[in-house]
Amino acid sequence: MTLTKFLTEQKFEKTIRILVYPNITFSKDLTKDSYIQVITNMIAELNKIRSDLFFYLVLPEFLEILNFHNTKQFIMKFPTYPPTMRSHFDVEHFRKMINHDLDIDLVFSHLPEHTHAVKNTISNVTHHSPSYFGYCHWFDLKEVVAWSQSSFNQNILGLLEMERCYLNTQSQKNLVLNQASETFNKGTVVKLNDILVPHHLGVKESDIVEPNKNTDKLIVFNHRPDTYKDFGNFIRVLESLREVRQDFTVWIPLLEKSDKSWITTEKFNKQRYYKKLQQCRVGFSPKQVYGGWSVSTTDGIMNGCPYIMYDADYYQELNPTADFFKENSTAVNLLNKYLDDPDYRNKMSVKSQSYLRENLIYNDEIKKTSNYIDELISKQNCIQSDVTTKLINIIKLKGQITKKELFNSYLGWGRGIKFGPYRRALLNHKNIYDTIDSTPYYCWIDT
Repeated sequence: MTLTKFLTEQKFEKTIRILVYPNITFSKDLTKDSYIQVITNMIAELNKIRSDLFFYLVLPEFLEILNFHNTKQFIMKFPTYPPTMRSHFDVEHFRKMINHDLDIDLVFSHLPEHTHAVKNTISNVTHHSPSYFGYCHWFDLKEVVAWSQSSFNQNILGLLEMERCYLNTQSQKNLVLNQASETFNKGTVVKLNDILVPHHLGVKESDIVEPNKNTDKLIVFNHRPDTYKDFGNFIRVLESLREVRQDFTVWIPLLEKSDKSWITTEKFNKQRYYKKLQQCRVGFSPKQVYGGWSVSTTDGIMNGCPYIMYDADYYQELNPTADFFKENSTAVNLLNKYLDDPDYRNKMSVKSQSYLRENLIYNDEIKKTSNYIDELISKQNCIQSDVTTKLINIIKLKGQITKKELFNSYLGWGRGIKFGPYRRALLNHKNIYDTIDSTPYYCWIDT
């Protein structure tokens, strides 16, 4: 393809180029990794409301689900064991990957433990001068972490390198601030409080389906069957329920296998998983020490399955209209009610979905993120100088030019000079645009 043909097929924008750094914890099937699911939904939803973003995605392997028209995937291997992954940073590989020929306006880090290393490398070996924000999917809270040496303090230091970092819930934020106060001074904790912002992982409105009124006597536990999800206690609740009735079954899709005939561990693709949720009478949301969001619960609610929930603030954030329990005996009574009274169950299904529609549509959260991207860009330094005027004249004369050509033929700067403030000045010019492509182009468009 010739350059002229290439440029005629491009969409010209005041492009914002975002490097997205990952947090991979489920390498066995990346499509089921929580980070991959979040960033896929984020990009898809952002693309619905704006057209000026381009994402450089750092990934352990190429993923078709992230092959959007405005993404470029860079492959970088990570250790699979989470504590090792959080400690390991390949400076040399990362340095070569984020070369001078790119433009990076923002860094969106999903792994705070690496953010200082990312920032250190970008600042010291490139012309880039991005702003940093993030999303944290996991904190090594002492009540939860299963390994002997946690990365909590390293995580906090990475958060302090960001302007803002999103996390699942206010409850989770409180846990992080409380633990941070054991090591860091009051001023640092106050700064953390400003940086950490809850970002609720809601649902797409189009994914909410009409509730099925003719359900099976099927209880679903679609969370991970782990200690931090209080799985052992869920089994004790079921055993108590079995003492008084045996006319129900239980579906635990993430359990490998069960020796109990009344527990099924069927596994499906996403579409069939949703169909199975539509057949469930009631879901169970357990006590959890992590305080995070429960995508498993919102998956069920949007498919018409109401949940009884452990009475905690992180579930109150998710759906305050639900039925809550503190004691196992209360949970048993509630399960009995849902099994025996389908009309009540159906009423709670409608009630839960109404709350979801009114408060937890994901697009509403994404609009806030979109506005924050604009806020970060607006605060970046912008240089108006003789050099800026020179660059404007070059672009006008050439019509279009890549950043690489601009540097090699006209600037020849050392890495100590940051290009970001000049880029801001160029894109603030009414006639200068970039393209939605992995290679930055500065194009003169007569208006």
